[in-house]
Amino acid sequence: MKQNQFDIYRANGKPLHIYPQRIALYHQAKIIEAVSDNHDMYYLFFYRQDFLTAAKAKKLRRHSFIESAFKQGIVFNAPHPFVEELFSTNNHYRIIRFAPLLKKLDKHYTPQEKAYILTFFESFISKKRLFNEIKSVFYIYRRKGQNVMAYQIVRVFMDFAPKHDFVRQLRSDLNFKRYAAMYHNQSEEILKQDVIFAEKVFYSKITNDTYFQQLINLLHEQSRWMDLTALYCAKLIRDPSEKYYDPLTNLLTRYLENPQIMHILEDLHCTLTQYTPLKQDLLKQYIKLNKLEHVLNMFDDPELELNTAQTASIREMLEQLDPGSQSLSSEQLQSLFKITIDCHPNKAEELIHEYTSALLKEQEPLYIRELLQPFADRREVHLIYQKVNRLITFNDDLDQMQMLGELYYEFSRTEQAIECFSWEMELKPDDPTPLKWLAKIYQELGMEQESKAYRQLLSNLQKRA
Repeated sequence: MKQNQFDIYRANGKPLHIYPQRIALYHQAKIIEAVSDNHDMYYLFFYRQDFLTAAKAKKLRRHSFIESAFKQGIVFNAPHPFVEELFSTNNHYRIIRFAPLLKKLDKHYTPQEKAYILTFFESFISKKRLFNEIKSVFYIYRRKGQNVMAYQIVRVFMDFAPKHDFVRQLRSDLNFKRYAAMYHNQSEEILKQDVIFAEKVFYSKITNDTYFQQLINLLHEQSRWMDLTALYCAKLIRDPSEKYYDPLTNLLTRYLENPQIMHILEDLHCTLTQYTPLKQDLLKQYIKLNKLEHVLNMFDDPELELNTAQTASIREMLEQLDPGSQSLSSEQLQSLFKITIDCHPNKAEELIHEYTSALLKEQEPLYIRELLQPFADRREVHLIYQKVNRLITFNDDLDQMQMLGELYYEFSRTEQAIECFSWEMELKPDDPTPLKWLAKIYQELGMEQESKAYRQLLSNLQKRA
């Protein structure tokens, strides 16, 4: 994927070009780190998949939510399909100030969610101001006698400002003693009632299969496919197995297009280089997306197999390829010859001849002979190899200019062929053969005047004979 540019809008409505660098998925939050044209750092905040606001970073507070997100969360470098997906859902992201943000939170989220979301912004908004807003939410529940709800806010406080005197008082408040014990024991009742707390617990014990499955169930219930995908990616890296790979590929197929699937599989392949199902699926994506260069890089892997449809797709790619227009390495070119022989045996000789002709536009015959040498004994390559070898052998032999010219012509190198036939004409002025070739080539090039001139020379020579 190429580096993407997106626009967000300032409070005054003016667009701001940003270039995402990373995205962190951490509990209920998604945070995109981006750079502007002026090299300012911005952070875009999402609750689950809903955009909240963006803020320009001056300095990130230590031990803040955002620091934890990028240190403890699941982080992907941009460009990344998740970034694309978040921007595709809303093309008009606007930076809003604190007061409008509070109204937005009051309108769209529960008081507990509002309190939790406010903790995201510790590096951008005064902690005292955030604390007071969360405190006001706490007192709403406290005044109504809703102690369960009030204690949910206490739990938010305990993560946000655990050493604050007010929070210490709440922790020892006898009205909350019963709930404190239930939270401490992580009772099933609490995990069902307080999904924000539950998610935190499940993540903290993610290595336990039971808690991992509970987290999966929670994310499914909330339709958070990005979080599920990220989670399976993280688990797969630690434990490459179908237990995590199969549900991951199901998610990718359901929610993403092939280029995005390819990107995620490529990222995983950088770490899981030996996991065969991943390699097989990545090869499938390369074939679907006509990425022949990438297919060539994987083709020698003995663990990979091609089905009939994939082989047919590769044949089509091989027939359309012009190696001279591609920046293929010598290793890729040798893989190209091998894949052509293996996947398209009936046309391999014809195609490799075409590839050789294309390569001769930019490369010396000696280089091409070295590429063909490992396949010189193969029926499909042997004759071509011999011809390239003759190009090298005859190059400085004035007695072989006619043969050299015919070889260059066969490989569609008309400029070199003309030069050879011109030499032959000078060396053997009574031989009509080079004149015939020069007249033929110029006619094929559409240079009728030059062709006519050589036909006339041929006619004069034949008359003198």
